[in-house]
Amino acid sequence: MWDTNGRKIAHMLKRITWHRKKSSKKHENAIERYILTLRKEEKLWADDRWVKITKNKAIDRLRKMWTTPQQVKDVLENRTYKHLSSKVDF
Repeated sequence: MWDTNGRKIAHMLKRITWHRKKSSKKHENAIERYILTLRKEEKLWADDRWVKITKNKAIDRLRKMWTTPQQVKDVLENRTYKHLSSKVDF
């Protein structure tokens, strides 16, 4: 038979601190991931299969969060990666 005494529910209500904290930096992390893929693309080569797949996923994540290319370029300029700002395209 199933567990009908509600132990699972009581457990969930007791230990609220056990639940993981929801990320409040999703926007920043998406930009970070895109910058990392640009750096990998520069280090490896643009035709690398891993770089293509990862870059497409990072671009999709940025589009989902309504991030503009100008926002990414601003972050690149603040972090002394100005040479990568010409590669920003999505």
